[in-house]
Amino acid sequence: MNEHVQTAGLERRREDYGLITGLSHYVDDLRPPVERPAALYMIVVRSPYAHAVIKHIKLDAARSLPGVIAAFEGAELVTGMPPIDTIPLPGLRKPERRPLAVDHVRYVGDPVAVIVAETLSSAEDARDLVDVEYDLLPVVTDPEAALEPGAPLLYDELGSNIAFSLESEHGDIQAAFNNADRIVRLHIVNQRLAPSSLEPRVCMFDFDPSSGELSAWVSSQAVFRARDTLAKFLAMDRARIKVHNAEVGGAFGAKNNFLGEEIVAALLAVKFARPVKWIESRSENLQAQSQGRGQVNYIEAAFQDDGKLLGLKVHSIADLGAFLAFATVMVPTRTPSMLCGPYQLQAVESQVTGVFTNKATTAPYRGAGRPEATYILERTMDRIAHELGLDPAEVRRRNFIPPQAFPYTTVTGLQYDSGNYQAALDRALALADYAGWRAKQHEYRVAANHRLLGIGLSTFIEFSGDNATPMTNIPREAATVRIRRDGTVLVQSGVSHTGQGHYTAFAQIASTALHLPVSKVEVYMNDSSLPGFSIGTFGSRITQVAGSAVLLAAEAVRAKALQVAAQVLEAAPTDLLMEGGRVLVRGVSARSVPFSELARLVEEQPGLIEREHPNPANGTPIEGLAAWRDFSPPGATYSSGAHLAVVEVDTETGEVHVLKYVAVDDCGRVLNHYLTEAQIHGGLAQGISQALYEEVFYDQDGQLLSGTLMDYALPIAAQVPDFVTALVETPSPNNPLGAKGVGEAGCIGGPPAIVNAVLDALSPLDIKTLDMPLKPEKIWALVQAARNGTLVQSDPSSLPVLSSERKKK
Repeated sequence: MNEHVQTAGLERRREDYGLITGLSHYVDDLRPPVERPAALYMIVVRSPYAHAVIKHIKLDAARSLPGVIAAFEGAELVTGMPPIDTIPLPGLRKPERRPLAVDHVRYVGDPVAVIVAETLSSAEDARDLVDVEYDLLPVVTDPEAALEPGAPLLYDELGSNIAFSLESEHGDIQAAFNNADRIVRLHIVNQRLAPSSLEPRVCMFDFDPSSGELSAWVSSQAVFRARDTLAKFLAMDRARIKVHNAEVGGAFGAKNNFLGEEIVAALLAVKFARPVKWIESRSENLQAQSQGRGQVNYIEAAFQDDGKLLGLKVHSIADLGAFLAFATVMVPTRTPSMLCGPYQLQAVESQVTGVFTNKATTAPYRGAGRPEATYILERTMDRIAHELGLDPAEVRRRNFIPPQAFPYTTVTGLQYDSGNYQAALDRALALADYAGWRAKQHEYRVAANHRLLGIGLSTFIEFSGDNATPMTNIPREAATVRIRRDGTVLVQSGVSHTGQGHYTAFAQIASTALHLPVSKVEVYMNDSSLPGFSIGTFGSRITQVAGSAVLLAAEAVRAKALQVAAQVLEAAPTDLLMEGGRVLVRGVSARSVPFSELARLVEEQPGLIEREHPNPANGTPIEGLAAWRDFSPPGATYSSGAHLAVVEVDTETGEVHVLKYVAVDDCGRVLNHYLTEAQIHGGLAQGISQALYEEVFYDQDGQLLSGTLMDYALPIAAQVPDFVTALVETPSPNNPLGAKGVGEAGCIGGPPAIVNAVLDALSPLDIKTLDMPLKPEKIWALVQAARNGTLVQSDPSSLPVLSSERKKK
């Protein structure tokens, strides 16, 4: 770890004052500059049907309404546009998708037309006057039904609903199964989820015809990607596009890329040379924003009588929805590589089939492939323990990768950087008083009343950061650090802040490297015109990757400041130190020079230091006592954790009460405890909510039945339990901070811990499987069936044929 990294910081979030006082601004709070006209409002007309041919769109009545500037159907605006990008994948069958629907609609909420008006209310009134004639087509919403012969096709030209089929085998899977004492099979479902950020999608664009520049204010996870997307779709030079993030009210993966409406709003701003604002309503957000998860998994596990897991076969069906967004295919194709988790597996076989259905598209949602893999493994581990009559904690111990084995390459090819899984589990068991709860569980069972106690474990891996494969010839993260003439320090990063506390983290990193109070550090980000760069805020990567860029830039400025100070103080740089915004001669505190004087000297005599190369992202010079540095890590980092849940199940009502939840996480070197714990708590709230409450639900006609927050069951504060958290630190060698990600740990470890706990509580009734969300009526029905002798629960007799073998038949 770098010597200039301060660990376990307790710096309070500097972002919070503006948020809690209302001084911070979100996009909807913004108005165009006074010299520009007032903003027009765009409203989207959406399909009420899940699958249909668009016969005719009548817009005359809407256009005639006072205050309406224009109304357009999809073909009028997007026919000449390029299709929406998708991450490349071998063998991918990718239908063309444009920002607005043309000819066909394929899910409820598909955008077919737009209204532009002087006021939001006028645009909404005009939308009600739009008359669209549809010819309805058959609908398929079940991804397994979409694979059946004769299923309704979303795209006739494809001949099936399969977007891709990937098969892989790592290790000798046949030998693993031949050497096994036992085999167990499971069928599990990872239900669809709505990201449900407090702030839906929103944007404002302003095109100035005199300068030819487009200014964009967005709620985005990646302002540079937003800039490049706009340049492509509008056929503009990206140097003429300036993208700014306002405050962002949550994103969770769903604001990483534009789905289409933002592009249309930008096009209209250029067309009318006036600012255009689009604000997604909550109902639109639940209908049309990308959704998460949506996997069906069939599992076959080979293990020995001592609990050692030898091999795993997993056949997965990924519900992609009606079209492919940029990262739709990334999530289900990541899951297979993560199927080793923290365990030593000899072999893994995987088949993943991506299927189109008449639903909103899926894309990364907090965790993005890692919760799915962990749920597969942790449900399997508990089933092995149940089959053998072993303690679930002991089964995990017998399968862990030992700490001395790192760096460790899994059979699926991932190289884990560091870890100590046993230490995390031991800490969780101790904090929870595991033995005490097991004794209490025995008391519950002896009492034989309507309350059952269950204890669930989850040990997991969180892939975070980046791999070493560059996306372009531009660095993945870059930042500029500058000492200014007033002695303060300015950090300029390319990061898009979405609420995690990056201003606080970057200020702490720079202040530690330059040995001055954190109050003397100012941080700027959220702007594509800054001398920085970022591929985006996702994958729990920002502290370790973008933070490392800040550290490297701060260290470069430190070296330059010492070089100039050495000339001023007539001392060797090695004899100097920094303290409180000054450079001092060691042992002679009277001989010193303030940062402000060094900055002045460099501005007046640039030749005192080596000149920085221009910013490669935009060619602008880096002048003064400053340094631009980039960081692209040599490999990903692999966080880990051990979570333990204790639940009480009321068999008379089916309700689940979480009595205790302990989370022990290893996110490498911890820079700031407040920020780290906040990320863990937020992830746990979402992870536990997936297990107990949340589900995007469509009926057989493709109508969304969870389209309001009254129907989509987000938990209230009283339903989120208190958490006991602790940290184990195994620093990563893959970045100078030694940090790993932590932002998605709760979403990864939470669901299996809760589900395993509930199944442990129900095990005396021989209930072995239960799909999320664990709604009371679902549990109650199973309990009644078990007590009435009508319970029927059977594991799959074999794994289904999903991929190329199915197509051959």
